[in-house]
Amino acid sequence: MLTVVRSPDGEQERGRAPKRRRPCVTRSLSDVERMRLRAALRNLRGLYGTWACLAEVMGMPTRSIRAIASGQYGGSPGTAMRAARAAGTTIERLLGRPVAADRCPTCGRGAP
Repeated sequence: MLTVVRSPDGEQERGRAPKRRRPCVTRSLSDVERMRLRAALRNLRGLYGTWACLAEVMGMPTRSIRAIASGQYGGSPGTAMRAARAAGTTIERLLGRPVAADRCPTCGRGAP
């Protein structure tokens, strides 16, 4: 059975559509985190060989990953999570402060 519903103020009868709110854009990643995500994506591309291979591993379109890596679009926490999984590490380590290769990533001590 079909039920016809009318708006209480009669907007539908006058032919006007109700006003729509503008979408709210919030960025959960800071500028530094977005910069580190771009660097991580470029490094992962080198590890996997091609953007297409990396995109397949991350489950994202190739052009989206390339746009984020080039800085056209800011990355999202979801992209950071997928990149961390592709790298076999945590999001904190992926987006955190870089550690020198001769240092322990956990404690920061140098090699003996």
